[in-house]
Amino acid sequence: MSDIANIWSLVAAVTKLVIYLSSFLAVGTLLFRLGLPKAGYEVADALRPLAIGATLVAIAATAFRVMVQAGRLMDDWAGMVDPAIIVISLQGPLGESSYTRLVGLALILLAASFRPVRAPATLFGAIMVAGSFALTGHATRDPQWLLGGLITFHVLAVAYWFGALAPLYRLALLEGGTTRAAEIADRFGKQASIIVPMLILAGAAFAYVLLDGIEPLWTTAYGRVLTMKIAIVVIVLAIAALNKWRFVPALSANAVQAGPRFRRSLRYEAAAFFLVFATTAFLTTSFTVPEAS
Repeated sequence: MSDIANIWSLVAAVTKLVIYLSSFLAVGTLLFRLGLPKAGYEVADALRPLAIGATLVAIAATAFRVMVQAGRLMDDWAGMVDPAIIVISLQGPLGESSYTRLVGLALILLAASFRPVRAPATLFGAIMVAGSFALTGHATRDPQWLLGGLITFHVLAVAYWFGALAPLYRLALLEGGTTRAAEIADRFGKQASIIVPMLILAGAAFAYVLLDGIEPLWTTAYGRVLTMKIAIVVIVLAIAALNKWRFVPALSANAVQAGPRFRRSLRYEAAAFFLVFATTAFLTTSFTVPEAS
């Protein structure tokens, strides 16, 4: 692999990472508003600029990802702004995925801006954004219907979980709001006790079907990076368990320093999510799925 090819892989991976972070944040904060309406308009209004900003970043990053692919095809930076090469880049799975995500993000932007259409626009937008990740990359392998369905559900669940961190952090910042933050966090924890096992099951099934077994996890480069990602996911789960069983009860009891400790835990959880997304972007950009023996 030439140096320039390595640079293209790095730029593509960083762009994917920005797409993951911004898309999941935009979708997740709005899904959280629908899933936990008792969080209140105050929190929703405070987070609206964050949702709109994340959506705009996701739109820009999706467009830039197409430009990166055009440059990669030409192995030349000039290819990124060549209209003919960009059109060629849009003719494959990347184009289908980008169009679907952009329509979904437009709906998310509509939902964040106009309250009367928030619920339908959020639902349809979230499904389209999640589904866009099933139209390109490893999810397009056979059986595509199964892998696509698993990755769409997986992305929706991850977005809801990741998007909940900002509203919970905001709630814990409100003056005298620790009891309310504990109530909402407890409700979210009950939802998560159902969603997270399904999320893990979907991710495990996706990996098993994709790799045609578990042996490639330790016998191939792809599998070893995937194992690293799973290890980071375990850290995310451990932090979430600490929140549920230690920090949220402390908030509910209005214990000393409960708010700052809960917020610090949420920051650690967000940082662990960042590592998961970075590993995923690196894995899906720079490694090939091993062929079944």
